[in-house]
Amino acid sequence: MNALGIPMPQSEPAYSIEEAKKIADKLGFPLVIRPAYTLGGTGGGHVYNMEELETIVSRGLSASLIGQVLIEESVIG
Repeated sequence: MNALGIPMPQSEPAYSIEEAKKIADKLGFPLVIRPAYTLGGTGGGHVYNMEELETIVSRGLSASLIGQVLIEESVIG
């Protein structure tokens, strides 16, 4: 996609709520939280503010086998 010049949502992995907050500050809301190594999106979701981010990231880190979530720009809207 990058080689073809096709824009993609930015994303970064996080291993803690504090790290996720720093990424959220950089990317802005809304965001998609995707826990690593879970089936069917278990523990993930869309977030629109820091309060939701803390809740979903905490749940996602617990669900992930490696304690990692992907913080990704949302294309909603």
